[in-house]
Amino acid sequence: MLLLLRQPFLSGPAVSASPLSSLFRAPHHCSSSAYISAAASSTSSDNPTVPSSFSVEDYLVSKCKLYPGVAARVAPELSAIRSPSGPDAVLAFLADALGLSPSLVAVAVARDPKILTCSVPKILEPRAAELRALGFTTFQMGLVVARCGAAVFRSPTLPVSVQFWLRYFHGRVDKLVGALKNNPVLFTADLKMVSSTIALLQEEGGLTDDDIGWFCVSYASKLLVANPEEAEVVLTRADEFGVPRKTRPFKDAIVAAFCMTPERIAWKAVFFRDELGWSEDQVRTAAAKMPTVLMVSVERLRRNWEFLTKEVRMDAERVANFPALLRYDLNGRLVPRLRVVRVLQARRLWRGRDFINVATIAEEDFVSKFIRPFLVKVPNLAKVYEAAD
Repeated sequence: MLLLLRQPFLSGPAVSASPLSSLFRAPHHCSSSAYISAAASSTSSDNPTVPSSFSVEDYLVSKCKLYPGVAARVAPELSAIRSPSGPDAVLAFLADALGLSPSLVAVAVARDPKILTCSVPKILEPRAAELRALGFTTFQMGLVVARCGAAVFRSPTLPVSVQFWLRYFHGRVDKLVGALKNNPVLFTADLKMVSSTIALLQEEGGLTDDDIGWFCVSYASKLLVANPEEAEVVLTRADEFGVPRKTRPFKDAIVAAFCMTPERIAWKAVFFRDELGWSEDQVRTAAAKMPTVLMVSVERLRRNWEFLTKEVRMDAERVANFPALLRYDLNGRLVPRLRVVRVLQARRLWRGRDFINVATIAEEDFVSKFIRPFLVKVPNLAKVYEAAD
């Protein structure tokens, strides 16, 4: 998308070297009259005598920093603009009220040129006020524009869409804005169709409102904005994993069925059999207990399988019954925990033998059970854990 910008912004350090947050400027809370005043001042100072024939194409190049070819393509959409005062006010609003950097302002205009025709006091300011009332910060409103486009921001249906989705995030705007990264069409989807699809997933698949919120940030987020017929096909394919509907594993089955083609699922099953040496029954067992194990990359499957069989001495039957072991981060979870328990075993401070319990408990529980109680007798235990990470 940044290819739409002129070279000064492409090579500037604010775009190439800074994190996303640095692309947003510190907000200045100005009224619409201030934006219009600033725009008028800018116009008069930059060009004391405004020419009678205003060129939209030149404006897009000089003020919005679009490439000439892009400006020529979008200029016909803005033929109604006769002077720079209105567009200047819009640019000032995007920069000051939404905290967008010049590069992101340019991207916003390139994606939605008609934003320049919007009235700041009648459309843009009221929309920002509505979002603030719903809990949005300046930065979060800027993210809506950056991820969904200015057309979404200026749409009169945006507040309704926001209220619809917020119910699945317990009112947390930060979670909703985060979901836009995976699925920016949440705010443009047909809510009537979405409601039907969600109702089907909840009635037939047993998903809860919390599950819907989780789906929004998952690989399967686009399933929520599909039509009910497509969702029904996914549910039917999810049944093939052998997981009863309305159970917790069925949620994983829906994700796997949506994200993987039947051919990909069949290929991954062959990989388990031919490369890892699993039996057909063991593959079915693992897929039924955690269908998304089939989504794990081949590289991770190989590394984790080698570790579990060589270091932990587990067999396929055992791993198939606890397939989450194949999904865990090897160096961030499995290796550090094994090293800790080996230190405890060497000092006869822990006599357990089941690595599954060690690997599957939550991080906080692991530290509480295997690190803190032994720091007096093994002062360097925390360092062993950190060094292995």
